[in-house]
Amino acid sequence: MDYINFNIEDFLTDESFVNYCYDLNDKDKAFWENIILTQPLLKKKIADARELCLLLGIKVSKADKQQQLDKLKAAIATEQFKKQALPITNVRRLWLPRVAVAATLLMLVIAYGLYKYNTPVSGAVMYSRITNANYHMVAQTNYGTRKSVVLPDGTTVTLNGSSSLKIANDYNGNDRHVLLTGEAFFEVTKDKTRPFVVLTAKTATTALGTSFKVNSYATLKTASVMLATGKVKVEATQPQSNITDQILIPGQQVVLANGGSSFTKSEFNKAELQNWINNKLVFNNATFNEIAAKITNTYGIQVTADAKEVDQIRFTGQFNNKSLSEVLDAIGFVNNFKYKLKGDTIKIVF
Repeated sequence: MDYINFNIEDFLTDESFVNYCYDLNDKDKAFWENIILTQPLLKKKIADARELCLLLGIKVSKADKQQQLDKLKAAIATEQFKKQALPITNVRRLWLPRVAVAATLLMLVIAYGLYKYNTPVSGAVMYSRITNANYHMVAQTNYGTRKSVVLPDGTTVTLNGSSSLKIANDYNGNDRHVLLTGEAFFEVTKDKTRPFVVLTAKTATTALGTSFKVNSYATLKTASVMLATGKVKVEATQPQSNITDQILIPGQQVVLANGGSSFTKSEFNKAELQNWINNKLVFNNATFNEIAAKITNTYGIQVTADAKEVDQIRFTGQFNNKSLSEVLDAIGFVNNFKYKLKGDTIKIVF
């Protein structure tokens, strides 16, 4: 089929194209990727149609499309019959239907324009627009280190270990969008006209002026958002997931498990978040699993062990703004173990 003459509406009513947009069919996906590759002139038109498809959430059944097509054909046939029945001398009646049609089309264009520019864009669409060309790196950390960053609007970010933060090239223009990999705490400068959005591979968190922590490491199977002050909306960034958005109030968090079909909302201990902000670790007869979880949460690095001896590990103590090596050395000394670092994982060795 020749797609050169296709307009946006033609793409949106093509079932294989909708399947491609939502990654519902491997064959359709491969077909449209091949079209983009072999017909570069269609690349922009296809990209625009795909963006609109994701924005509108189009999933039209064959029956629905056929029903609408039948109605359209019937309307056209009726209009043609009326035109044929009109006296040739009645010029005014000939052009009146055309004016009505033109006015209807104009109203549709205006309505679409209002929808296009006033409807909030979903987190999935925002994430799909990210490219290396329109975002740039502002901060990056290695494991066990932290960094504080002040963004152009005055928003402050505490970036945890093994994390990176990019901002849109037009940040603080029309929008305030950032891309996070890893974990960070945000204290957002208020601006009601430009919502602040943190995008990750799993979630999109939107705030006007508040403080919250986002965790979304590529190596971890879960992502989470914890709200300290204000209010935020949390969305999933994968369009095919159909996960319901969540609104958080202070003291609430949501967790998205790998492959999960919904957010899990709960309350959290505010002292734990404050300890994270202060880089403070508190253990009270903690087991290995509790120790590993706090180290992952604080330093952004996983802790593993194969030996059965880990069941015997217990530790009570407190660390204020200490490095990961200092923490592990102290716990290892008490429990008679050593550790090895490989990539972004610490392995306990007895």
